[in-house]
Amino acid sequence: MAYIKFKDSEMIKASVLPMHPNVVRITTDTEPVLTGFRLFLDPDGKYPLDNGEYESYTTLYRQGDGWYELSNDGTVYQEVAPVQPAELTEEQKQIADIRSQISSLKAQITATDYQVIKSYEYSLVGLDSDYDIEALHHSRQDLRDQINELEAQLAELVG
Repeated sequence: MAYIKFKDSEMIKASVLPMHPNVVRITTDTEPVLTGFRLFLDPDGKYPLDNGEYESYTTLYRQGDGWYELSNDGTVYQEVAPVQPAELTEEQKQIADIRSQISSLKAQITATDYQVIKSYEYSLVGLDSDYDIEALHHSRQDLRDQINELEAQLAELVG
């Protein structure tokens, strides 16, 4: 907490927080004052906390419940409406769906990589694998075949 002395007004107790280089937030119970201000450590104004750098903060940037923000460059806060995504064409939807399917199939292959690695490691030291490596191979190859088919469809669509 600090004390603020606006030009031509009484000292008030408030919190001042720089929001970015040209905006400060003042938290206090009083209404906004737009005359610039000085900061002090004490209510009598004997111990300044600044060198007058807040005297140019004279524009109400925005206001909330129990706080307001002032700018020193004349800017004011403007709400930005959210950007609505453009409607996709049927072809774009089809391309996105195929890419999603490919990604899912690749994730399924990745999920079984540890079984292949473990089986290979066991074979190197002469141990039997816990997995049916032939069934695992066929399953993974089936996934690869599906990926190849989808990638061919995607190539036709994308051109």
